[in-house]
Amino acid sequence: MRSGILYISLLVFMILPFRGSAQQQPLISQYTMNKFLVNPALAGATGYTNLNFTARQMYSGFQNAPRSFLFSADTRLLDDIHILKRNKVERKTTRASRTKNIGAGVQIFNDRNGIINRTGMQLTYGYHINFNGKYQLSFGLSFTGYQFRIDDQNTLVLDPDDPLLASNKKNFFVPDANAGIYISGRGLYGGLSITELFGSSIKLGKNKFENYQSLRHFYLLGGYKWAVSKQIFLEPSFLARGTINTVELDLAAKIFYHRDYWLGITYRTNKTLVFMAGFNVHEFYMGYAYDASLGAIQTYGGGSHEIMLGMRIGENSIRRFRWLRPDVSEVGE
Repeated sequence: MRSGILYISLLVFMILPFRGSAQQQPLISQYTMNKFLVNPALAGATGYTNLNFTARQMYSGFQNAPRSFLFSADTRLLDDIHILKRNKVERKTTRASRTKNIGAGVQIFNDRNGIINRTGMQLTYGYHINFNGKYQLSFGLSFTGYQFRIDDQNTLVLDPDDPLLASNKKNFFVPDANAGIYISGRGLYGGLSITELFGSSIKLGKNKFENYQSLRHFYLLGGYKWAVSKQIFLEPSFLARGTINTVELDLAAKIFYHRDYWLGITYRTNKTLVFMAGFNVHEFYMGYAYDASLGAIQTYGGGSHEIMLGMRIGENSIRRFRWLRPDVSEVGE
């Protein structure tokens, strides 16, 4: 019986929140390239149809290290692209209808951390309000459902016949919701989002090993992107993420050349440096990030790798509808 107690104790230690940097949500370093991953209000905010795939492997030096896969897509309900082909670009619409204020998005994710595996889907509704063609206020609401699974097949258990382990349910379906608000314009952007609104609970076993509860996470994002010249753009930004128990801060800066190539660096308050690079080719883009810990874990666990692949469709719509402006302050503004 003691082996079962040890097993469950280790499990609870791994997944229950405590006063440190541990979090239940996957960590993404290249969030500025796809803000929809951290704030549902970004669903359709840019006017493009965005397709994105992100893969992240943490602590590559360890076996069975945490890793995440995320696919996201979002769009704005604008005029059909075939209609745009029959209209001249000069006939630009200066005001948005109610329908054109609506955005929609979806995320499919798989996140593994130790013996915990989360696989699910998120459906998002966004609504966007334009102010004088200069600023946009966005709201988003997501409904999420995921399978929470305990995978102990590769875990060493001294007593596999322990009744506590044998009776323990290992698969759960968890419903939840996220909400966010976002404002952008003239190069400035900022937003606040909250995930795990329901604070769903999961019963892991019997007696005192009963509850795993998802904590509400918040994400406070802000930044400013401006044109230093016609070729060079700079973007400092920050992201505060955390729960009621702990907060972690990212301070980042990126430099763009011709909007097609970028380099970036982030300092994370858990003593991590993140180096980023990427490029655009027409509507396609690719980004890479390497997280290097400044602590002792770097010696044993190695760094973390993140690859982002994406496609951005709808340049004709952006030119047609004047209120859909990128988050860039142009030269002279």
